[in-house]
Amino acid sequence: MRKITAFICVFLIVGTMVFAGGGGERAAGERLTSPVTFRLAHVYNPGHPWDVGAHLAADIVRERTNGMIDIQVYPSSQLGTEEQVLEAAVLGSIEIVQSGGAQIGNLFRAFNVFEMPYTFRDNDHVLLFAKTDMAKRMYDDLEKEFGVTVLTTSSFGVRQLTSNRPITTPADLRGFKLRVPEQQITMAYARAMGADPTPIALAEAYMALQQNVVDGLENPLSSIFNMRFHEVQRYINLTSHVTNANFFVMNSRVYHGLHPHYQAILHEAFDAAAIRIVEILNDDDRRLGETFRQAGVTVHQPDLEAFRRATAGMPEEFRSWWSAYGADLHSRIQNLR
Repeated sequence: MRKITAFICVFLIVGTMVFAGGGGERAAGERLTSPVTFRLAHVYNPGHPWDVGAHLAADIVRERTNGMIDIQVYPSSQLGTEEQVLEAAVLGSIEIVQSGGAQIGNLFRAFNVFEMPYTFRDNDHVLLFAKTDMAKRMYDDLEKEFGVTVLTTSSFGVRQLTSNRPITTPADLRGFKLRVPEQQITMAYARAMGADPTPIALAEAYMALQQNVVDGLENPLSSIFNMRFHEVQRYINLTSHVTNANFFVMNSRVYHGLHPHYQAILHEAFDAAAIRIVEILNDDDRRLGETFRQAGVTVHQPDLEAFRRATAGMPEEFRSWWSAYGADLHSRIQNLR
């Protein structure tokens, strides 16, 4: 992981830069008189639920602004890794990006609460949290500190663990090289589960599995299928250890340079995308088990309580990171109904 302090220094130096691709900074409240193009970057393959959501939002924005705002979607890490595109959104060189809680948490530590194992019950729980005052306060603080505006929140899905042998308890992960993103909290829960975390970019994960650089990875069923990881793994172990909150975020100065009418359209479009993403994830969780079985992959049910016990201490270990929102923030999120 690149040093956060170095990144912040770069951010401060270029804080007055003119933003590429969006026609430059605009005075707050100004209505557009000519079309602008915004780039939206993410790391997933075409057809992934978050790619579908990105295109849906872009279509809605284009239609409702009569073509005045055109969002061009760049999938598959075309514009950089998740870390790189998030930094680009902060700097303003990319207007809109997808980023996970752990990636944002590398900069703004409070967001790591979303990555704690067994925090969200399911994908819909993420949508429920996103509409709370807790979420609004955290998002406002993220904007003040790093200059990115949360357009919407949705689920990345329920993470499961792939392998070439059955994984039933954390003891089975001893010496297991688990591919993870280069994110501090992800590596921490991998260790808590008993694995040896091995940071590798998502775009390189398939080859790493194929060449036995790593023994497995952890991703939702939708992502395992979309990225074709099941082609190079024999088992999918339903650990369900993390349900991720993911975000579409926009450079704040570009966002606030738009008329409130356009801001509202952006939020409504991306909120529609958030709902659609969860619908796809829920459908995939229902049907993909059989798809994997037909492909010759064994879908294995591990001892969930053993994994819960192994990771139960993490909220206590990391709670100082979100203490500004109350030491009980994690439990309040868990208990939302």
